[in-house]
Amino acid sequence: MELEAPPPGPPSKLDLVFYNDRGLRPGWRILIFLAILLALFTVVSVSVGLFLSQGRPRVEPSGPPLPLRMGLGEFVLFLLVALASWIMSKIEHRKAADYGLPLHRPAISRFVIGYLVWGFLPLVLVLLIMRGLGVFYFGTINVRGWEALYWAAAWGLVFLAVGLFEEYLSRGYLLYTLADGIGFWPAAVIMAVLFARAHMGNSGETHIGIIGTFLFAIFTAATLWRTGSLWLAVGAHAGWDWGQSFFFGVPDSGNQFPGHLFNPRIQGPDWLSGGSVGPEGSIVVLIFWTLLTIAFLTFYKPRPQVAFTMSSGEPHDNVAGPLTS
Repeated sequence: MELEAPPPGPPSKLDLVFYNDRGLRPGWRILIFLAILLALFTVVSVSVGLFLSQGRPRVEPSGPPLPLRMGLGEFVLFLLVALASWIMSKIEHRKAADYGLPLHRPAISRFVIGYLVWGFLPLVLVLLIMRGLGVFYFGTINVRGWEALYWAAAWGLVFLAVGLFEEYLSRGYLLYTLADGIGFWPAAVIMAVLFARAHMGNSGETHIGIIGTFLFAIFTAATLWRTGSLWLAVGAHAGWDWGQSFFFGVPDSGNQFPGHLFNPRIQGPDWLSGGSVGPEGSIVVLIFWTLLTIAFLTFYKPRPQVAFTMSSGEPHDNVAGPLTS
């Protein structure tokens, strides 16, 4: 299957619908990607359904532990997105690394920096501000010793899978290809809106929480713009979620998971404390993520070959198209 432009000559009306000067138009490529992803998801869903309905071993009514179920589910979803992206890379004659997750030496360091500096630390600062405002209290220790280590590792793996899946789906192939048609930042805003819309189904979510999710998506897009890859964004996503769900034990989009380290207390008006949504439902988070995005774009200066744009098919003077830094 080839996506090159049609042979030279006067283009027909059909050619203009499907092709531009760089090959198949981005909209059609996105539809192909989504069709591949849907087909893969259907195959996996049917296969798992058949496996569970035939010869399934007896298990306890409670089933596998929650972290195991969540982690496996999110990791499988990530693998499906990665496989669909790899198939598109072969169709489009590109490297799969161009879509945001290159496997090179800086990947680990960027992930760790994202996890600690741009994920976990911002949450600590937000909660300290909320503590100073009298709407949040850290509370007492909930789990100790080996039990605490178990839950820390279990939720760490879960939110690693969550970060990989959600970032690669929202800001991997889809953002890369959409940006090829309309430019990076318009595409980033559209994907952030879709990212926030997907979180509206979470239990207990509020309007402030959805806006906060949108601003977080803009922040992670900014890290992609500056670093040329999604590794820092994956780390920030995983570190923020792990800090909420395990370390501080606050609700995450309305969900409070078992095994959290602290037993926190939240009080005061929902618009300030976040209420049942957790910190993501607080106006403090909206202000914080806005300032954090501005700070990142201001102080995180990229090398010229790292900056990313797809407003055209050709590299510009100081901007390279592929994400292969």
